[in-house]
Amino acid sequence: MQVVRDLAGGQKPGTLSLFYNGTYNADSVTKRYKGSLVKVMDWDAAAGIQLTWAGTTVAMEGMFGVLEEEQGITGNYQLNSTTYGARTRKVTPILASSIVRAEYARKDPAGTAITESTSTGSAAGTTITGTTTDIDVDDKMIGGWVYFLSGDNDGYLHYITDSTNSGETMTIATALTGALVSADTFLCIAPPMTNFLAVDDHYVNLKSTMDDGARTLPVLGLMTYIDAVGMSFQPLMRNKHDGLKIKNARFYHEFLLGGSATLGNVFRDVRVVA
Repeated sequence: MQVVRDLAGGQKPGTLSLFYNGTYNADSVTKRYKGSLVKVMDWDAAAGIQLTWAGTTVAMEGMFGVLEEEQGITGNYQLNSTTYGARTRKVTPILASSIVRAEYARKDPAGTAITESTSTGSAAGTTITGTTTDIDVDDKMIGGWVYFLSGDNDGYLHYITDSTNSGETMTIATALTGALVSADTFLCIAPPMTNFLAVDDHYVNLKSTMDDGARTLPVLGLMTYIDAVGMSFQPLMRNKHDGLKIKNARFYHEFLLGGSATLGNVFRDVRVVA
């Protein structure tokens, strides 16, 4: 993820060097990747307050920013270490008005696939059918997109006009070129102004999913974008992009990042400890 600009000041906030330890209340021995989200430790943390990886308990509570350099698995210490001093890392703050951009990536930084699959559809059909747990609430995918990465529909981009829990289906505006089988993979791009997105296990990229219940990162979505060879970075538009076959396209979502449901962005929410 990256901070691209700010609604209040125009330019994105400046990057800071701040105390960071990628594990909560323990010297970190886990790699934390550049682009991963950063939170503030609990105000009463036993080892002292530092910045840490946003996925640690409680995930996203006290959202602060984006890590701009990788943290390796050695040399990471808490503030109360009796032997070594804590390390600083470069972090870009995410203000309440900062616009964050994240990619619907094919794999997470560790190489694990984060695409969608297990869906079916008929050649020349306009319906994509998922599994029994894919769609919890009707209409949550209206305005989203599907981009196929394999199979008979490889490279095709389709706009979603409807989604329903009954039958676990999404309706697309233009017909499938060929049959969609459960082994075929695709990117599932949430509607521009969605309230929730799914992130990979490292809190770096967006994870593709039809399942609105699996999208648990609270956001205020703004716009979705496409970038491809011969096509400049631009907003996804139904009248311009629906039904196209595009080679090796990449997709992004821009949004405001609120943090967790319990304690949000630290630049917006204040927590008082007695």
